[in-house]
Amino acid sequence: MWTRKSVKQKGKSAFQLNFWKCVLVALILSAIVGASNGFSSGGGYTVPATSRNIFENVTDSGSDVDTDVDTDVDFNIDVDGTDIDFNIEPDFLDDNDELVGFAIGSFIVLMIIVGIISLIIAAFALAVRYLLMTPFEYGCRKFFRKNLDEPAKLSNIVYVFDSHYKNIVKTAFLRDLFIWLWSLLFVIPGIIKSYEYRLVPYIVSENPMINYKDALAESKKLMKGNKWKTFVLDLSFIGWDLLSLFTMGMLEIFFVGPYKASTEAALYESIKYGIDVK
Repeated sequence: MWTRKSVKQKGKSAFQLNFWKCVLVALILSAIVGASNGFSSGGGYTVPATSRNIFENVTDSGSDVDTDVDTDVDFNIDVDGTDIDFNIEPDFLDDNDELVGFAIGSFIVLMIIVGIISLIIAAFALAVRYLLMTPFEYGCRKFFRKNLDEPAKLSNIVYVFDSHYKNIVKTAFLRDLFIWLWSLLFVIPGIIKSYEYRLVPYIVSENPMINYKDALAESKKLMKGNKWKTFVLDLSFIGWDLLSLFTMGMLEIFFVGPYKASTEAALYESIKYGIDVK
């Protein structure tokens, strides 16, 4: 049975024996995870003020505005004692209706175009994430797993591109998709699933040709009874995270990042093989 102290001790010892490579790989891993989480963004639209808004602004500024509309659509505006008359013929109103209709139609077309562009951008972002970033992420996980036994080589971070690339990308995508779908049920089920499928990258690194269903099932089996302990393990790094903020992220780069990544690899090894440090 693994303990929080033992996996953290093994993780720390392993990364310190291969310090600079671990720092580099942890930095790459952090950049990939951060970029993947930052793909979604929001925006808004501002509706221009109408002529009625303009008149209201004039009134709010202390000026008196009187509007009188007769059959010929006459406007009489009294601003600071000065009368300004407008006479708009019905034909002009008909033209104005056409302009309003054109504006509404243009707005609808614009929204459709924006929607299509947004879908294209989202599809491109997903493609970059799963076809490029995720393989590197899984490669970094494999690096730290290998580094537990001996100083690992940097070539480990590109293993996905040389070994069952399509199967690994498919497994990674479906894993994240299932977690996202579970997150729609008030978030908490998604968090539970994220811990349940936590070990998938390490399982895939040892068996790149494994079916995604088997990879998810194995991770679920290994994490049974270990999800809460793993959650507590994550919480134990909060102190280090706070210290990293005070050092402008420098501590995160040279210690906390590789420490966390190496500890997670040690967690997998301890759960899967019962290898522990007493």
